[in-house]
Amino acid sequence: MTLHGGSGTNDADFKQAIKAGVTIVHINTKICLARWCSMEAALAADPGVVTCKLLVQVVAAIQKVVPRA
Repeated sequence: MTLHGGSGTNDADFKQAIKAGVTIVHINTKICLARWCSMEAALAADPGVVTCKLLVQVVAAIQKVVPRA
């Protein structure tokens, strides 16, 4: 089973969902917010920022949200 809308779910609820058979958790909302907010901040600071520099900031913001295994 897949849990859609895992963003903001606490650890106890995740553990209960896993016991119930959930094997995939979608957290796309947090990833999208990290991407959008980092792009917005970078463009506000420098409207002429080039894409490759913008992407570095976006990836860094997403890495803060997505834990590494």
